[in-house]
Amino acid sequence: MTASLRPTTPAFLPLPCTPQEVCHPTYVLEVLTSGAPELPPVPGWTLRAWPVARLGDLTVQATPQDPAESGPAALRAALAAAGVTPLGPVRLHQ
Repeated sequence: MTASLRPTTPAFLPLPCTPQEVCHPTYVLEVLTSGAPELPPVPGWTLRAWPVARLGDLTVQATPQDPAESGPAALRAALAAAGVTPLGPVRLHQ
């Protein structure tokens, strides 16, 4: 049996912004969730998660709902307040 590798497109790519919209940054990081299979709600952030991670339980894609609260430090603080432990660097998703 032979294996073949085919390029794939990730399902989590953000849609491009129109000129009327304000583009919010999208961050990606890994987290520990205290054994819960899902993320709790995190006010001010739109989160998507999938169970593929090197360091933690989940990989999270986060987009701020308010441009004023859009930094990595604000994301880490919001996750910690919701009981989720951020791990490793917060990367800007391009």
